[in-house]
Amino acid sequence: MPWSQLSPMDQKMDYLRRSLSVTELCEHYGISRKIGYKWIERYERGGPTGLAECSRRPHVCPTQTPEEVVQALTEARQRHPSWGAKKPLACVSGRHPDRAWPARPPSATLLARHGLIRKPRARRRVGHPGKPSTAMSAPNLVRCADFKGQFKTGDGLYCYPPGHL
Repeated sequence: MPWSQLSPMDQKMDYLRRSLSVTELCEHYGISRKIGYKWIERYERGGPTGLAECSRRPHVCPTQTPEEVVQALTEARQRHPSWGAKKPLACVSGRHPDRAWPARPPSATLLARHGLIRKPRARRRVGHPGKPSTAMSAPNLVRCADFKGQFKTGDGLYCYPPGHL
Protein backbone atom coordinates (compact mmCIF):
# COMPACT_ATOMS: atom_id res chain seq x y z
CA MET A 1 0.00 0.00 0.00
CA PRO A 2 1.51 3.39 -0.92
CA TRP A 3 2.20 5.98 1.79
CA SER A 4 -0.49 8.56 2.30
CA GLN A 5 0.57 11.92 0.90
CA LEU A 6 -2.12 13.76 2.85
CA SER A 7 -1.49 15.35 6.22
CA PRO A 8 -3.89 14.43 9.04
CA MET A 9 -5.63 17.78 8.59
CA ASP A 10 -6.11 17.13 4.86
CA GLN A 11 -7.51 13.69 5.62
CA LYS A 12 -10.00 15.24 8.03
CA MET A 13 -11.03 17.83 5.41
CA ASP A 14 -11.38 15.10 2.75
CA TYR A 15 -15.00 14.49 3.79
CA LEU A 16 -15.97 17.98 2.63
CA ARG A 17 -14.22 17.65 -0.75
CA ARG A 18 -15.63 14.26 -1.76
CA SER A 19 -19.07 12.90 -2.18
CA LEU A 20 -18.32 9.69 -0.22
CA SER A 21 -20.56 8.50 2.54
CA VAL A 22 -19.28 8.50 6.11
CA THR A 23 -19.00 4.70 6.08
CA GLU A 24 -16.94 4.68 2.85
CA LEU A 25 -14.71 7.47 4.10
CA CYS A 26 -14.07 5.68 7.42
CA GLU A 27 -13.25 2.44 5.62
CA HIS A 28 -10.89 4.30 3.29
CA TYR A 29 -8.89 5.80 6.17
CA GLY A 30 -9.18 2.78 8.48
CA ILE A 31 -11.04 4.48 11.33
CA SER A 32 -14.28 3.60 13.07
CA ARG A 33 -17.51 5.38 12.22
CA LYS A 34 -17.65 6.71 15.76
CA ILE A 35 -14.35 8.54 15.21
CA GLY A 36 -15.55 9.72 11.79
CA TYR A 37 -18.68 11.23 13.27
CA LYS A 38 -16.60 12.81 16.04
CA TRP A 39 -14.43 14.65 13.48
CA ILE A 40 -17.48 15.73 11.43
CA GLU A 41 -19.14 17.09 14.58
CA ARG A 42 -15.94 18.96 15.51
CA TYR A 43 -15.83 20.54 12.06
CA GLU A 44 -19.45 21.62 12.24
CA ARG A 45 -18.87 23.12 15.69
CA GLY A 46 -15.55 24.90 15.10
CA GLY A 47 -14.86 24.95 11.37
CA PRO A 48 -11.37 24.05 10.12
CA THR A 49 -9.81 25.10 13.46
CA GLY A 50 -11.98 22.49 15.19
CA LEU A 51 -10.09 19.77 13.32
CA ALA A 52 -6.73 20.73 14.84
CA GLU A 53 -5.25 18.44 17.48
CA CYS A 54 -6.50 19.33 20.95
CA SER A 55 -4.47 19.22 24.13
CA ARG A 56 -4.94 16.05 26.16
CA ARG A 57 -4.16 17.83 29.39
CA PRO A 58 -6.99 17.65 31.94
CA HIS A 59 -8.98 20.85 32.39
CA VAL A 60 -9.08 20.50 36.17
CA CYS A 61 -7.00 18.69 38.77
CA PRO A 62 -9.09 17.72 41.81
CA THR A 63 -6.03 17.26 44.05
CA GLN A 64 -4.42 20.61 43.20
CA THR A 65 -3.52 22.82 46.16
CA PRO A 66 -5.79 25.90 46.33
CA GLU A 67 -4.17 29.18 45.25
CA GLU A 68 -4.82 30.85 48.63
CA VAL A 69 -2.84 28.10 50.39
CA VAL A 70 0.03 28.39 47.91
CA GLN A 71 0.12 32.16 48.31
CA ALA A 72 0.08 31.99 52.13
CA LEU A 73 2.93 29.45 52.22
CA THR A 74 5.10 31.32 49.72
CA GLU A 75 4.57 34.66 51.51
CA ALA A 76 5.51 33.13 54.87
CA ARG A 77 8.65 31.60 53.38
CA GLN A 78 9.62 34.88 51.66
CA ARG A 79 9.29 36.76 54.96
CA HIS A 80 11.61 34.24 56.64
CA PRO A 81 14.20 33.02 54.08
CA SER A 82 16.16 31.00 56.66
CA TRP A 83 13.19 28.73 57.41
CA GLY A 84 12.82 25.33 55.80
CA ALA A 85 9.55 23.83 54.63
CA LYS A 86 8.24 22.80 58.03
CA LYS A 87 8.10 26.17 59.83
CA PRO A 88 6.08 28.19 57.29
CA LEU A 89 3.48 25.43 57.23
CA ALA A 90 3.27 25.32 61.04
CA CYS A 91 3.13 29.11 61.27
CA VAL A 92 0.40 29.59 58.65
CA SER A 93 -1.68 26.60 59.73
CA GLY A 94 -1.58 27.86 63.34
CA ARG A 95 -3.03 31.21 62.28
CA HIS A 96 -5.81 29.61 60.19
CA PRO A 97 -6.72 26.26 61.80
CA ASP A 98 -10.12 26.15 60.06
CA ARG A 99 -8.53 25.79 56.58
CA ALA A 100 -7.25 22.48 55.19
CA TRP A 101 -3.44 22.54 54.83
CA PRO A 102 -1.23 20.11 52.94
CA ALA A 103 1.20 17.83 54.73
CA ARG A 104 4.89 18.77 54.99
CA PRO A 105 6.21 16.84 51.93
CA PRO A 106 3.72 18.41 49.46
CA SER A 107 4.31 21.86 50.94
CA ALA A 108 8.09 21.35 50.58
CA THR A 109 7.56 20.35 46.93
CA LEU A 110 5.39 23.42 46.42
CA LEU A 111 8.02 25.76 47.90
CA ALA A 112 10.77 24.10 45.86
CA ARG A 113 8.68 24.53 42.69
CA HIS A 114 8.53 28.26 43.41
CA GLY A 115 12.32 28.35 43.92
CA LEU A 116 12.13 29.08 47.66
CA ILE A 117 14.00 25.98 48.88
CA ARG A 118 17.47 25.02 47.74
CA LYS A 119 18.44 21.44 47.15
CA PRO A 120 20.84 20.08 49.75
CA ARG A 121 24.43 19.74 48.61
CA ALA A 122 25.33 16.26 47.52
CA ARG A 123 27.57 14.41 49.95
CA ARG A 124 30.98 13.36 48.76
CA ARG A 125 30.87 9.64 48.11
CA VAL A 126 33.78 7.62 49.47
CA GLY A 127 34.80 5.03 46.92
CA HIS A 128 35.82 1.44 47.33
CA PRO A 129 39.03 1.04 49.38
CA GLY A 130 40.70 -0.93 46.60
CA LYS A 131 42.38 -4.30 46.63
CA PRO A 132 44.12 -5.64 49.77
CA SER A 133 47.71 -4.54 50.34
CA THR A 134 48.88 -8.06 51.34
CA ALA A 135 48.59 -11.01 48.99
CA MET A 136 46.57 -13.85 50.51
CA SER A 137 47.26 -17.29 49.10
CA ALA A 138 45.39 -19.37 51.70
CA PRO A 139 42.62 -18.82 54.26
CA ASN A 140 43.68 -17.50 57.69
CA LEU A 141 47.21 -16.84 56.41
CA VAL A 142 47.14 -13.12 57.15
CA ARG A 143 45.71 -11.83 60.42
CA CYS A 144 45.60 -8.36 61.78
CA ALA A 145 44.41 -6.52 64.86
CA ASP A 146 43.38 -2.93 65.27
CA PHE A 147 44.81 -1.36 68.44
CA LYS A 148 43.22 1.92 69.43
CA GLY A 149 46.05 2.98 71.76
CA GLN A 150 48.17 1.81 74.63
CA PHE A 151 47.17 -1.19 76.69
CA LYS A 152 48.38 -2.87 79.86
CA THR A 153 50.13 -6.25 79.52
CA GLY A 154 49.94 -9.10 82.02
CA ASP A 155 53.01 -7.87 83.96
CA GLY A 156 51.47 -4.43 84.55
CA LEU A 157 53.55 -2.51 81.98
CA TYR A 158 52.03 -0.42 79.20
CA CYS A 159 52.52 -1.44 75.57
CA TYR A 160 52.51 1.35 72.96
CA PRO A 161 51.70 0.07 69.44
CA PRO A 162 53.81 1.56 66.64
CA GLY A 163 52.52 4.80 65.20
CA HIS A 164 50.74 5.97 68.38
CA LEU A 165 53.57 7.91 69.99
